[in-house]
Formats: sequence, C-alpha cells, structure tokens
Amino acid sequence: MSLAAGCGFSSTDRPVLDGGSGGFPGDGKPIIDAPSGSATCFGLGVWELCTAGVPGTKTLSGAIDTDTSPLCQASSVVQWTALQPDACFVIADTVTIAGLKATGSRPLVIIGTRGVTVAGLLDVASRRSGRGPGSQSTECQPFGRTPGLGGAPPAAGGGGGGAGGSFTSRGGNGGNGDQGFHQNGQAADLDLGLPMRLRGGCAGQAGGSGDSATSGGDAGPGGGAVYLVSGGKLAIMGTINASGGGGAGGGARNGGGGGGSGGMIILQGSPITTTAASVILAAGGGGGGGGDPLTAPGADGSDPVAASPIAVASGGAGGVLALGSGGHGGKGFPAPASEPDASGGDTDAGGGGGGGAAGSIQANQGLGDAQVSPAVMVR
Repeated sequence: MSLAAGCGFSSTDRPVLDGGSGGFPGDGKPIIDAPSGSATCFGLGVWELCTAGVPGTKTLSGAIDTDTSPLCQASSVVQWTALQPDACFVIADTVTIAGLKATGSRPLVIIGTRGVTVAGLLDVASRRSGRGPGSQSTECQPFGRTPGLGGAPPAAGGGGGGAGGSFTSRGGNGGNGDQGFHQNGQAADLDLGLPMRLRGGCAGQAGGSGDSATSGGDAGPGGGAVYLVSGGKLAIMGTINASGGGGAGGGARNGGGGGGSGGMIILQGSPITTTAASVILAAGGGGGGGGDPLTAPGADGSDPVAASPIAVASGGAGGVLALGSGGHGGKGFPAPASEPDASGGDTDAGGGGGGGAAGSIQANQGLGDAQVSPAVMVR
C-alpha cells in the first residue's frame, strides 16, 4: 500500500460528521474530520490522518510528556478517524529526532509533512521504572486465571507466579508455587488479526502472595505506542524502541511478576529508508523470579536492550535457600518455544513470572536491512 500524499483538500471537499465526531459512511471507509482550511491527508484506511500542517523545522531531543508538553498540537490542527484514540501530535514541515524519551498516557504521533528523520534514539519503551506513551492499554484480553495465594502465616506456602502480557503473540504462563500446591497465573489469549488502533502493549500479571502480610512481585508494564508519519521520506538511521518492561521478583514465599508485552510502532513514509544499523524493537520483558521459602527474594526480570535487538530479555532467577528455591522467570519475546513460561517453586517457595509477548510493528513498505523485532507487517 502506498502513501496517500498530495491529496490536499478543503474541509468542504469530503463528508464530515457534525460535531467533529468522526465515523464510518455506508461504504465502510472512515470519515475524516478535516481541520478547517486547506489540509493534506497521509496514510490510508484506519491510519489516515489530515493536517493543515505547522511550518518550520523541529529537532526533538530530551524528554516529552504526551499529557503536558506544549509540543502537542490541538485537534484543530490534525484529525483522524474515530477509531483512533486521543494522541499527542507533534507536527512540522520536517522533523528530526535526535534522541527523545516519551512518557504519558496518550500515544505519540510525529508528523513531518515533508520529511521525518530518526537520527538517534526514539524511546517509547516501558520499564519497571516507568511507562512509555499510551502504555497499559484497556483493550488487552483477560488473563486465563489468577495465581494462587499461600495460606495464613506461619504455614504460608509459596504463591504462584504471574503470567506475562499477551499482545500479537501469547505471553508466558507463570510457575506454580509451593511445589504445585498453588496454581500459576495463566496468560491471556493473543489479540486476533492485525491491530488497527494505536495503543500500547499489555502489562503482565502480578505474582501471588505467599501469605496475608506480603504481596507478590509487581507486573512489568506493556510498551508504549508511536506513529511516525512523513509526507516525503522517512529516514530511520537510529533506533525506535517500544519494548515492554520486566516483571519484579517476588519476596520470600511470593510469586514473581509477569513481564509486559511490547508496544506498537506504526511507520508511514514515501519512501522509508533504513540502514543495517537501524533498530526497530517492540520486544517483551522477562518475568520476575519467585522468592525462596524463608528470606531470599527472586531477581527482577530483564528489560529488552535496544543495543542488542535480537537478544532475549531474561527472566529473573528464583531465590535460593538450602530448604528450596523459587521458580525462575520466563524469557520475553523473541524467546523460542516454551521459554516464555516460568518454572515452579519448591516447597513453600514462589513460582516465577511468565515472559512478555511481542508487540506490533506496521509499515507501508518493507524496512530493508534494519534489525526488526517482531517482524514488520506491511500494510
């Protein structure tokens, strides 16, 4: 599918719903609420947006909060289909991303009406220490089951590990606690079909507690969401990272938290150019390890590393004691086969958390020699 650039129009050239609400006409094609005055549309179908543009050149570096940044344009400057969420739109004739870290509840949309260049790192990833823009989607499927909890002290037993977040692949299951006496968390089913709405990834599941006085390891957050739109060339020479975060290790007798899934990256350009050094990543975080039967906590699951895009985020090791060990956390996507699943804990020990699943990367053409994980879906 090619870019629908150069289709300039005034707001009277196509149907617009009253009140600027957006919607779908009888033929099923999204109606765009065009901003007043002359505007140009980019993209097709659910990814089409229209803007009158903002003149000038922007170089983006440092940090941006998609809820509060003055760089975010009002909806009067850009509109898109009713299917899509409220977002932070950053617009200029040409945009260069020199090194930008984004946070906030809204996804990030960067529009260069003439061109966009990713020269450094565009970081929309989530980690245990914070979330990328638009993370924690409310559209995630429900987990298969909740990890079982230990009993009241002192005969607590070990809590089960939480499951990893599912998105375009299935997250890993948690490990059983207390040598199988307390059930593991079970991952949600994956989303069916190609995601058609800009959204973040899915969080993992918190680990089960070993007793009423403690709590299991925190879940890793799902990766953030970004849409790069160029009316000309989209040149990617650096890195775009929308990975999920690792789950936290469980304390003694507690289950580890599941890793978060990767988020979403949407790319639109005519053409899109990359190099062998380009990295485009939406991988899953590792699950946290389960705690041992007495004092030793499990280790935290790893966050994916953009500098090693093919490397797998490892799960945290279980706490170790002579009496028994906690379960190990599962590995995040792109771990092979059953490695996203966590292992169970020994008697009175917690199970490990499952690894996080793949996010979604979509583009209007192939991405050449770039290192891409998961594989790009060409629209």
